Amino acid sequence: MKEVIVEILEEEKKARERVAEARKQAKAVRESAEEESKRLLSDAKIQLQKETQAILAKAETEAQKQKEKELKESEGIAAKLWDGKKREIQTAVDTLFHMVLGEERK
Repeated sequence: MKEVIVEILEEEKKARERVAEARKQAKAVRESAEEESKRLLSDAKIQLQKETQAILAKAETEAQKQKEKELKESEGIAAKLWDGKKREIQTAVDTLFHMVLGEERK
């Protein structure tokens, strides 16, 4: 009977040791998974920041090109308008000059 009790106690001790070892292994696996998860999140965040910066840079470049294009177009329109107004002003000045001198325009 004593031997059976000793054997039961030894089996119980072995079972507790196996449970403790399993808990230790589970803890190590969990910690490893948490570290891997943190690393993956960090990598994803860095990648997302890089992609966002690239998109912003591209958008800024395209906006600058569009601005330059519109500025050139508006400069061309302004130059045409100024040339037309300049001719109108010159014609008006010539007309007034001739009127002041009492000359008829030919």
